Amino acid sequence: MTESVNPIQEQPNSALTLGQKLRAAREALNLSIVEVAQKTNLKKSHIDSIENDIFILKNVAPTFVRGYVRNYVKFLRLPESLVSSVNYGEVTIPKEVTKVAPVRSSSNSQGKALKYLTILVLLAALGMTLLWWWQGYQKDQENREQLVNSAPIAQITNDLPEESNALVIEQPVQSEELLPAQEQTAEQPKTETEITTEPANVLQKAETIIDVDVAEPPVVVGNDELRIEITGSQSWVTVRNAKNKRLAEKLYSNGEVLTFNENEQYRLTIGAPANVKIYYKGEEVPLKIDGRVARIRLPLQ
Repeated sequence: MTESVNPIQEQPNSALTLGQKLRAAREALNLSIVEVAQKTNLKKSHIDSIENDIFILKNVAPTFVRGYVRNYVKFLRLPESLVSSVNYGEVTIPKEVTKVAPVRSSSNSQGKALKYLTILVLLAALGMTLLWWWQGYQKDQENREQLVNSAPIAQITNDLPEESNALVIEQPVQSEELLPAQEQTAEQPKTETEITTEPANVLQKAETIIDVDVAEPPVVVGNDELRIEITGSQSWVTVRNAKNKRLAEKLYSNGEVLTFNENEQYRLTIGAPANVKIYYKGEEVPLKIDGRVARIRLPLQ
């Protein structure tokens, strides 16, 4: 008869919750909640909540609640496996979600690859823009050099007629001055007079040229650091400072004067050196006149 009663008594014990088992074990030891709280250092409110199957406590982390239950179970000498029989509000990740994790990493790698590809495209576009600008700049520089190189050739062709006209005008003056010499040698043959007149004309030309050079008015040089005067018809002039900053660059005409100060060093490009005079700190800078473009650095080295 007793064997049939024991299963009936065990059946309600197996159906008890964890809180009910803890309360039954405490009452079996004739302990009150206050006594358990003093011996386990647990709060009375926490013990009361655990015995009422409240395992999610406000402002208490699930890990701490699990520790409270483990301490209470150990104090009542119950199996420790009971601690894991309830949920303490911890979030459990299903196995299916963990399997999907590698797919997320691959999507992240694809996003990074797309980001790097976008950066490469932007860098390529920027490089093409810089290359296009540099080619345009080089083309402009070549056009300016061609314009500077063509300027002295045109100047020489324009100056040739003026020199020839000057020679034609001077010839009658020279023939009048030679009349006394021809009268003294009138008795000599004509061939001798022709021979003597030619060197006389050459001497007279040299004398007239010297007279014209002496008659030029003296040039008054200002106190400017750099002074450029256009004495001929026209000339291309480019002036840059030590930092390669362009101070002047165009085709200047006769009579124009350029002055510069507050720069110790200059780089000059003169298209027609024969038509330009340069003064640096009050002293004239010698120019080589050979029909080519003159490039000068000041001060002279």
